[in-house]
Amino acid sequence: MQNNIFNKAMNLRMLLTRLATGEDKKEDGEEYINLRGEFVANSFTKALLPEFVTSCRMLNDFWPYIKSRYSTYAERRDYIREAFEPLIAYLEGDKLYLHDNIINQSVESFDCDTVYHMWGKALDRREADPDGAITAARSLLESVCKQILKERNVEYDDSYDLPKLFKTTARCLNLAPQLHNEGILKQILSGVQTTVHGFASLRNELSDAHGQPKGGYKANKRHAELAVNLAGSITSFLIQTHQETLLKSTSN
Repeated sequence: MQNNIFNKAMNLRMLLTRLATGEDKKEDGEEYINLRGEFVANSFTKALLPEFVTSCRMLNDFWPYIKSRYSTYAERRDYIREAFEPLIAYLEGDKLYLHDNIINQSVESFDCDTVYHMWGKALDRREADPDGAITAARSLLESVCKQILKERNVEYDDSYDLPKLFKTTARCLNLAPQLHNEGILKQILSGVQTTVHGFASLRNELSDAHGQPKGGYKANKRHAELAVNLAGSITSFLIQTHQETLLKSTSN
C-alpha cells in the first residue's frame, strides 16, 4: 500500500510543479482530480496534504493560486516541494501504521470537525514537532470528551481539567471503574483513568503549552509517540463505546 500511495503523492507533486513552472500548460485535469480525491478521501492523508491541494478542487484553480504568490519558477518549485514534504516524508518512511488507521476509522465515523482536526494535527506533528504533538493529543482527548457529553446532553463546566472531564465522560458511558464489580474489567478501566491522569501530567511537564526554564526537560519523538498513541487509543475507545451504547438504546 505504502509504495503505491507514495508514488501517487510524488505524481501529484510533479503534476503541480510542471504546471507551476510552465513545463506543460496542458496538464491532465482529470488526473489531478483522481489523485487529489484519493488523498482527500482519507482523513489522515488529507491532514498531511498541502493546503492548496485541499482548497484547489480543480487543476485550473491552482494556476492563479501559485501565480499570485510567487513570480519565479524556482520559488514555485521550492514552495511546492516543501509543502508536500510532511506527506511524502511520512509515506517514504513506511509509517502508515495499522494502529493509526484503526483510530482514524473511529475518528471519521464520529463526524466531529474538532476531533478530526486535532487527530490529524497530532499525527502531523508526531515526529517533526514533539511539543506540538503532545499539545494536540491532549486537545484531542478534551475535544472528544466534550463532544460526547454534548451529544448525551450531559452538563459540564468549561473550567474542568482533563481528568475531571474524562471522569464525567466515563461515568456517562458506564466506564467508571467504581461502576463495575468484575475484577479484570475494573482493573482495565482503572488503568485507562490512571493513564489519562498521567497523560495530563506528561503534557504539563513536556509540551509547549507551558514555558520551560532554561535547561528544562525537552520533549522528543518518543514522548510524542507515547502521547499521540495513548490519546488516539483512548479516543477510539470512547467513540466506539459512545456509538455502540447509543445504537443499543435506539434498538430497544
